[in-house]
Amino acid sequence: MRGIWLAALLIAAPAAAQRIEFSSFTLTNGLRVLLSRDASVPVVALSMIVDGGSRQESRGRSGFAHLFEHLMFEGSAHVPKGGFDKILESHGGTNNATSGRDYTIYYEEMPSNALPVALWLEADRMGALSVTSEAVKNQIEVVKEEKRIRYDNRPYGSLEVDMGSHTFSNWQNAHPNIGSFEDLDAASLKDVRDFYEARYAPGNMIMAVVGDIDLIETRRQVEAYFGALPARPLAPRVGLAESAPSGEKTVALSDPHAKLPAIGFTWKGAPERGSEDYYAMVLLSRTLFAGKSARLYQKLVKQSQVAVSLEGNLGYPLSDEGNYKAPGSFGGHAVYKSGHAFLELKTLISEEIAKAAREGVVGAELERVKIKFRSDWLRAQETRLGRTRLLLNAALLDGDPEAANKELSRFMAVTSEQIRRAAAVRLVSEAATWFDLAIGENR
Repeated sequence: MRGIWLAALLIAAPAAAQRIEFSSFTLTNGLRVLLSRDASVPVVALSMIVDGGSRQESRGRSGFAHLFEHLMFEGSAHVPKGGFDKILESHGGTNNATSGRDYTIYYEEMPSNALPVALWLEADRMGALSVTSEAVKNQIEVVKEEKRIRYDNRPYGSLEVDMGSHTFSNWQNAHPNIGSFEDLDAASLKDVRDFYEARYAPGNMIMAVVGDIDLIETRRQVEAYFGALPARPLAPRVGLAESAPSGEKTVALSDPHAKLPAIGFTWKGAPERGSEDYYAMVLLSRTLFAGKSARLYQKLVKQSQVAVSLEGNLGYPLSDEGNYKAPGSFGGHAVYKSGHAFLELKTLISEEIAKAAREGVVGAELERVKIKFRSDWLRAQETRLGRTRLLLNAALLDGDPEAANKELSRFMAVTSEQIRRAAAVRLVSEAATWFDLAIGENR
């Protein structure tokens, strides 16, 4: 009885998350800064987001956004190679970075009294990175090895790359974030320095600081360390427009590392971030793919017992719901048992898509999906790093950091009819690409 009563309370709980209070200002060089105070523990998180991921790379220069994620740790004017990590760790801090289709983000967490050290370290590499021939050569080899491990020599790793390249017509959207060996090997020192000058200009970055800070003093420190960085012209935005879907197609692939066949599937023409269809499609992707209670997991793995694994989401395979931005796709892939056929899997998946387009997601199932989504959102808010990410994603991808305080209620307001309509319009056969991946070198 207590479990039923608790579930009812969760369903009826208000959708509003705890508000992230923040202030903002912009330096004369264009750097935007978001500050949020939380004095519950003496810890602070600092994140820097660069507006420009792999989709803003130039043809023939793929992989540069990811390459720079590595180069930013190669040393700067006053910090030798490896010094960034050592200095921050000596003050009790940790750090990391990640790059994607539309941005690269650098983040640190440290005791609050070490914030000035972290600000100085970031300002030094943002303003005076040591981009040397040796550093570029070394990190190109590191990235190439990462590509071998994550994509070339990993079962189904090539499927993710091929799904993007065959879904989109615009090279900017189609090529993988990791880049190609050919483009990386062809990179000159001038190419790399030009990318840094254009993409790492202060006006192309946003900073968020969340934690045990004095707002006035932290602003003074940011102005002291970053205010002297000169403003630089921003690189022009590259066009991302996509052609309309041109009809259903099937792409035959093979993978010498795979032990079982797989089916991939994407629908081109996913909605603009912030639109009604966007919120509906995020919840639909959760309904179809998220966890063992998801519709497609139940149908393919539990009931029909034809598949052994499943993954997918809005943005798949090149992004996810958190960093999604149109033009995008909706899709996933399933690894299935030998003895079953591609068309069998395609039929089962198509049945669930048709059901969503016909019925939406109703009653207890929709409430369950919303409860899990809300739980994940609140969990992200619990950490200071999580709040920096929410604020920066909102600032960059939604155009307003205040969206971090508004988005959850929009997801919670999605109706079954909105999901049904989005599925009926977006997940049509003429927008679909199916991928038939077989075991071995050749079909």
